[in-house]
Amino acid sequence: MTEIDARSVRITLGSSLPEPDESTRRMITSGRSSLAFILGDEACRYRLLAKSINWDRILIAYRDCTTVGYAAFKHHRRGPFSPGIGPFLHEFGRFRGALRYLLFAITEYREWYYGFYLYGLHVIKHARHQGIASALLEATFDQARLAGHDRVELEVHSKNQRARRLYTRQGFIQARTTPLNWLGRLLPFPAVISMRRSLAPLPGTARK
Repeated sequence: MTEIDARSVRITLGSSLPEPDESTRRMITSGRSSLAFILGDEACRYRLLAKSINWDRILIAYRDCTTVGYAAFKHHRRGPFSPGIGPFLHEFGRFRGALRYLLFAITEYREWYYGFYLYGLHVIKHARHQGIASALLEATFDQARLAGHDRVELEVHSKNQRARRLYTRQGFIQARTTPLNWLGRLLPFPAVISMRRSLAPLPGTARK
């Protein structure tokens, strides 16, 4: 567990919790809105993903006992979600469910290119601009170092100026812009910017 003292915010690895509540699950599964054409609206994403959360890939920010944000990450081909095909078949039917599951698997596979990948970062609206996103990022950097990685990488929508400014302040630099990659030729993905931040390794760790 990583704790941040600033502003009485506590950052905790999800796997250290006895059982995260439903509101936390709903917050985490509400992400990936850019994949709404595959995963549906927030209620649908909850039904598809809530039972397959990998809590060792989730950092949760608490103020007192209230969840105020989270960061999700991926490394060693394991991210925050590992749904099977079953929920997709149940939600959409045999043909459409199989197709949507295949598309979701393709998007997940594409991100295996990265070593340690920031999969998602979210802070609830009334808790923004209070340093919580920065605290979550610092805790994410710690997780990357512990896993033996010397950098963190992410993708951000090219038009999301607010997020780009946050990542730049936290030391991320632009690696490349992907206006239309091979996946974008088939699916309605927006242009994204790949960013990376180098990390000083912890003593006694080696890159994996």
